[in-house]
Amino acid sequence: MKKLGILLLVVFLVGIGAGCIWENTGTSTTPAATSNTASPKVVLQPKHYPTEELLKNMGSIKQFTYLENTSMILHVRISQGNVTRDGGNVTVIYKRKGYIDLDSKEADVNTTTRTFPGGAAVFSRQIIKDDEIYVFSSGTWQKMTNETLGIDPETILNLTWEYNIVSFVAKYLQEEPSNTTIENDTQLLYYQITKEDLDAMTRLFIGSNANMTFNVTNGILEVRFRDGVFVGGRIAYQMEIRIWGKDIYGQEFEVYEKGHVYDEFVVRDINVKKPVKKPVSYRA
Repeated sequence: MKKLGILLLVVFLVGIGAGCIWENTGTSTTPAATSNTASPKVVLQPKHYPTEELLKNMGSIKQFTYLENTSMILHVRISQGNVTRDGGNVTVIYKRKGYIDLDSKEADVNTTTRTFPGGAAVFSRQIIKDDEIYVFSSGTWQKMTNETLGIDPETILNLTWEYNIVSFVAKYLQEEPSNTTIENDTQLLYYQITKEDLDAMTRLFIGSNANMTFNVTNGILEVRFRDGVFVGGRIAYQMEIRIWGKDIYGQEFEVYEKGHVYDEFVVRDINVKKPVKKPVSYRA
């Protein structure tokens, strides 16, 4: 992701009114003199908080709600035998509203996914409660297991607590930012995302499959603070995915997808505790 911040200083004009001296002469009052003073310009810069103070503020966050928009734009190429055809561009848009309780290790996340061309919308919901993961999809709740996930659910839980928005940003605040600036009274910090973190985020984002490999590069994190309070940020990185399989006739094929992921998130309701409940009924 490119460096998105531009330094913007906010200028306030403080006016000092003109003073007047009045003289009394008999029954009439006339102005003896009038002084007009030009209003000086005072330039006020928003406070630049040191990362140590920002990190301390992040450490006080126990619960938060977030809104997140993610766009994944990929160019698709399909190969089968000696034939390769261009599948064009595919765009997947995820809109999430989630609640995370870092103290109680609970989460409730609603996701709407749209895929283009076509634009069909799919709704899903994920609940984490008592170290169990429940997913609502296609009208049914299901408890996630090794069999349904393909990996140990504990792995997903660990990734969730390490790579949720607050924990992820707090991790990078311990490092030296590649750039900092102030824009519209918002303090912006930029970090290069490590390859290890990119891989972990991608596994959490698109899952894991024995017939799929991926490569993610050039990750950049933008973090936003206002008056020292975490308010959101952006993430961007490039992605390549390879998927192998067989068609209905048993012929092997490979799908190669290349593009980028752009993610923007807003944090609100910090330390506002909300209830998280297990679904009443679900499939194991």
